[in-house]
Amino acid sequence: MRSFGFSTLGCPGLDVDTVLAMARRHGADLVQLRCAPDEPVNTGLSGAGRADVVAAFATAGVGFGALATYVKLSDPDMLRPLDEHIALAVDLGAPALRLFPGDVAVETGTERLHRAEELAAGTGVVLTVETHDEYLRGAQIAQLLAETEAVKAVWDVLHTWRAGETVANSLAALGPYLAELQIKDVPSAEDRRPLAPGTGVLPLREALEAVAAAGIEVPVIFEHEAKWRADADPFEESLAAAVRLAKASG
Repeated sequence: MRSFGFSTLGCPGLDVDTVLAMARRHGADLVQLRCAPDEPVNTGLSGAGRADVVAAFATAGVGFGALATYVKLSDPDMLRPLDEHIALAVDLGAPALRLFPGDVAVETGTERLHRAEELAAGTGVVLTVETHDEYLRGAQIAQLLAETEAVKAVWDVLHTWRAGETVANSLAALGPYLAELQIKDVPSAEDRRPLAPGTGVLPLREALEAVAAAGIEVPVIFEHEAKWRADADPFEESLAAAVRLAKASG
């Protein structure tokens, strides 16, 4: 059975204990922490604070998803913040870091990923790049990752869909690299107000079933962009809908 979790993008600023209580209430296996200065867990957290977070997760019986960073491959100085996030992931025991591509050229992005892999070598932390920014389609991410050793992909179904890529084509491109399937829902390509999964237009069930049918075991992470949209559907109701959808789709 694949694991299910949610990103704290949907409950911005909420303290760790409250987030973990919510995870237990909804049967989530994982929590993906959004790492930013305005969140409780970020690279400025003290050693004692990091130990407290580890203890809280262990007590709750909830695992860490990838840390959701804002490190971008298009940033020429990305290695410094990346190094700080790798150290945070190691201290917490988080398995991976989510990176964004930005608008970097493929050749430059690949070169920076090689240097990023050198930084992460031996730490046990997996680097992932999300379908995002100028790399909305799975085929684009696959091109970016093709020359790397072990960088993986996060498939955000919203972005591949709005770029016009079918679920089948996204899976064909991302399958060899896939580390996480990210689900969310919206009313339309133009109106991206966060909705409870299953109530909008995204092919979530198709994507969930396709990944399951392919025998690819990766976490399903619900990301609700409430941080950016005050008109988002209520988070806990949306989380409950995401759990139901994930369970019903393999």
